[in-house]
Amino acid sequence: MRTPVGIFSVFGFKTPIPFPFGTERVGYLVTDLDAAVRSAKAHNADLVVAPFDDPIGRDVIVGWPGGVSMQFYVHTIAPNYAKLQTIPENRIYVPDTRVDEFVRDFVSFSGGQIISDDRHALGIEIGRPDETYRRVRIDSTFGKMTVLGTDGHLPYPYGRETTGYEVADFPNTLTRAKAAGVTILVEPYIADRRLAAITLFPGGYIAEIHSSDSK
Repeated sequence: MRTPVGIFSVFGFKTPIPFPFGTERVGYLVTDLDAAVRSAKAHNADLVVAPFDDPIGRDVIVGWPGGVSMQFYVHTIAPNYAKLQTIPENRIYVPDTRVDEFVRDFVSFSGGQIISDDRHALGIEIGRPDETYRRVRIDSTFGKMTVLGTDGHLPYPYGRETTGYEVADFPNTLTRAKAAGVTILVEPYIADRRLAAITLFPGGYIAEIHSSDSK
């Protein structure tokens, strides 16, 4: 499914979800699945689910330091998607003791760069407003990523959202979301020059929505 602010896949299982599917933080489309697996393994990722065929291509699941699972996939016929209006960010929660290891390995694998590394980010971003935590933002050809290093004591729904979507008109987006049956789990707040909220979509999908510069 494609929207102006992100592309995502919806899996409607008719049986209980087989392990470890459903635990992936993100899925990345690659041009060469075997090369991506070799590179990931060379950068300390584990092969969690070996490559397998699907109706339109091939898939694999890898695991990075800190317990982060990712899916890589390739299409038999290369897709041709229109450019997105904004680039979504993958929200990656890792133990605060493994942040350096995960960031080092993923940045090296992706050829990305660290945009910011705030060791005293506002705790309101993880539901703990009286504290601070470490937040690292990364940009690469795979897109945007926010790494949230915590001690694991996260109040609901933090840690359950996998993606943050940037929108141009934040108030209007929330209004339309509510009209479509979306529940606002975390009311709008301002942090790191953003206006953000966390939402629950029918079916149980939880996502962060934000606008830059608190617009």
